[in-house]
Amino acid sequence: MRIIGLAILILLLSYVLKVDLLDGTISLAAFSQSEAECIQEEEYDVFPVQTLEGDTVLSLFSVYPSEIWISFPERLEAFYKENPHLRNQTLRAGEIVDVPIYKDTQKSCS
Repeated sequence: MRIIGLAILILLLSYVLKVDLLDGTISLAAFSQSEAECIQEEEYDVFPVQTLEGDTVLSLFSVYPSEIWISFPERLEAFYKENPHLRNQTLRAGEIVDVPIYKDTQKSCS
């Protein structure tokens, strides 16, 4: 009879511990404070450039690189955001265009 009582007590104790760890106060205590999420958006500076004969957007990006790595489509999107008149035409010599140059900025999250 002692063995059956001891087995029931062990099973009951293990069930209480399982419920407390998975659904109870112990599991919730570790996650009670929400951490501040830091979403760092890349900011860029605009650099006005006078184009030469034969310049392309890719050649301007290679001559004026960014401090951080940005994919070509993202940088091209920023270029056309700054120069919407160039979306359907090619670059002409002597034209002043704005080239986005991404900077490495440190943001503090609190």
